[in-house]
Amino acid sequence: MSGELAGALTQRVSILRRSADRDDLGGASGEWEVVAATWAALEPIAAASWGAGDRPSATPRWRAVLRAGVDAAPGDRLQWRLLLLTVRAGEAAPATPDRIMLTLEEDR
Repeated sequence: MSGELAGALTQRVSILRRSADRDDLGGASGEWEVVAATWAALEPIAAASWGAGDRPSATPRWRAVLRAGVDAAPGDRLQWRLLLLTVRAGEAAPATPDRIMLTLEEDR
């Protein structure tokens, strides 16, 4: 994606991060909390070729483009419509410092 960024960000997404809260026994609560809501451009990319153990996987993957400065890290989730997408990688290209690109994988 190149060119003007503002007109390309047409999808509203929420960035979720696992809560640091603990339950009564000191374990992780397992809750997810919204840390940001922002605009993004999303597009599907080829399915993941890695899998668990020696089992092949066909997990759908997505690419999201967001404005630079949005706090999204591997392990976070993006909620888009009814889909939950896990952030697998993020990169900021020196040629386009106004945006970050995230590689996402659908949660199943």
